Amino acid sequence: MSQYDKLFIEEANEQLEIAEQALLTYETSANSGLIEEAFRALHTFKGAAYIFNLKYLGDFAHHIESILDGIRAGTLSSNSEIIGKLLVYLDHLKGLMVDPEISNKKDKEKHRLIHEEISRFSEEVANNIKEAEKKDLPKEPVDNSYTYYLFVKAKITFTNSSPHPIFNIFDEIKDLGPSQITPHYLEENTDDKSTISDWDVYVATEESAEDLDAYFMFIDTDVEIEVHQISTTNLFEEDEFGLFLESIDGKTPAEKVEALTLFIDSLQAQETENTEEADDLMPATTGKLKSSSIRVDTKKIDQLMNLVSELVTDQASLSMFTEKYHIPELESLVENMDRHIIQLRDISFDMTLVPIESMMGRLRRLVRDSSKSLGKDVDFIVKGENTELDKTFIDSLTDPIMHILRNSIDHGIESPEARKSQDKPEKGTIQFEAYYSGTNVHIDITDDGKGLDLDAIREKAIQKGIIGKNQNLGRNETMRLIFEPGFSTAKNITDVSGRGVGMDVVRKNIHELKGEIELDSAAGKGTKITIKVPLTLSIIDGLLVKIKDVFFVIPVQVIKKCYELPNEELENNFNDLVVLDGEQVPFINLREELSFNGYSPTGHTVLIKVMDRNREVALTADEIIGEYQAVLKPIGQFYKNQDFISGATILGDGTVALVLDTNKLVELRTKMHI
Repeated sequence: MSQYDKLFIEEANEQLEIAEQALLTYETSANSGLIEEAFRALHTFKGAAYIFNLKYLGDFAHHIESILDGIRAGTLSSNSEIIGKLLVYLDHLKGLMVDPEISNKKDKEKHRLIHEEISRFSEEVANNIKEAEKKDLPKEPVDNSYTYYLFVKAKITFTNSSPHPIFNIFDEIKDLGPSQITPHYLEENTDDKSTISDWDVYVATEESAEDLDAYFMFIDTDVEIEVHQISTTNLFEEDEFGLFLESIDGKTPAEKVEALTLFIDSLQAQETENTEEADDLMPATTGKLKSSSIRVDTKKIDQLMNLVSELVTDQASLSMFTEKYHIPELESLVENMDRHIIQLRDISFDMTLVPIESMMGRLRRLVRDSSKSLGKDVDFIVKGENTELDKTFIDSLTDPIMHILRNSIDHGIESPEARKSQDKPEKGTIQFEAYYSGTNVHIDITDDGKGLDLDAIREKAIQKGIIGKNQNLGRNETMRLIFEPGFSTAKNITDVSGRGVGMDVVRKNIHELKGEIELDSAAGKGTKITIKVPLTLSIIDGLLVKIKDVFFVIPVQVIKKCYELPNEELENNFNDLVVLDGEQVPFINLREELSFNGYSPTGHTVLIKVMDRNREVALTADEIIGEYQAVLKPIGQFYKNQDFISGATILGDGTVALVLDTNKLVELRTKMHI
């Protein structure tokens, strides 16, 4: 697969995602702007497919575009059945991108049937539009063209024989209307006119500036594009326009824009003089459209983050060296570097964050298809979709969230008849809400269904031997049994859920992201599941502590306060409780837990009070070294099964420090003493 094929697939998938989301939203809120949005996305997809010589994709997209055109024109009703068909066609288009040869025999037959159906359907819609236009449109065609100047600057080496998609783009632009495309060469004043430096493109078309810019979105790493709307009329109809373009050919792009403005002013003055009517010519500079963002390969972002991580480690070494030798001149320099590296780290982090909105298309589609499959009516409400999360988390979270949504629809939301009998609205509601909480992102998924049946959960857990018959569990412990492997209270297995292979995997996947999952439910009112994940996993701010001769890092985000107590207050403490700020707080003696035995040789023990979910717990240490930016490294096989160790980091002198997962530590300690 060439780099351009990969680029096309990446960009084209985004366009199909935009179209799908627009249609899903339109189904619940019929806004004509959404059909326009879906149409533009398909139009961009189609144009790109033709540019990359993928005619079969472009043709199929054209059929979908024709059907959308029917909805736009009002010749086709936009009921749920039509939207459903369009979604199926989009799915098929995605399948064609992955497997253009259609290797599976069953899929070939399916493709034949779908292709026949959409061809027939789109032709019927197109004919209806033509019939409507015959009745309604004026007989004289109206030219609604605008004139644009595009400056296309090469960022790579181009020649007229380069096998590059840009020449297909220029062919597409020529088809839009009257145009003139002039290449300029690096060695303009010599005989060697092989390497192209830039192009001047003038075109009169009904397309918008945004549409023209979109033609180049697939190759924006290879060219820099400026789009200027010069006039709201077709300047190619002016006799002197061609000669005028020749006269400004040697000027810079800015000078050309200025000259075009004066040219249009002269036309306007002449027309005003002749007709005494002002026309609506637009100043050239107001039409400038220049992208403020660029597309960057995710591999390059990963490389940048790795380099920043190494830089943070190197900086820690330099700081340690400076402290050791007390060189004033170097200390000042190191402080400046510290400040700049923190800024670089923060900016790099921001580049790795993407909005949660990017997973919404799949979630909306899942809710739609699952609810229809089960004969339920569900309103899916999304809040906080602009909340950003590390890009590596998005894919990892999508599957667990989809599983939670399937469970909510299948087991949570009641049938319309059952809801009506309980005086509930026949349409159920699932709310997805994302928001920031400290250095974490929280995702709440709440349904207004029947809630968890705690008696049924307990009975099933006893049947499966997960708990003993006489074992007493609190409400929260009982609810969390649904995260045990193979657990399910579903009496029937459906296409949507019920095989008991999901919620334990959901919890495992979220824990692998160093996240947490919480559960709350009320009988007859619904269930709320909260997922908490850190913003990023690459670098954390931590507190470096020492126990015997081993260093540990505790994430700053969980630390409430630090204390120091004489060893005597911990020795002979039989209930593992200490009084801190007048309150009893349970503590975990890490020397004891890690089999180091004894107490701090200084005679005093440090206690770090941390927040574990909704309670405070203190952890002991011999010494606090100070704050530390920990660049997380994967842990070796030796610690692979130690859940309370979430990673490792390398200190400035090359010593390895282990990063503690305090929530896991408390959870394991609690289980051991139940």
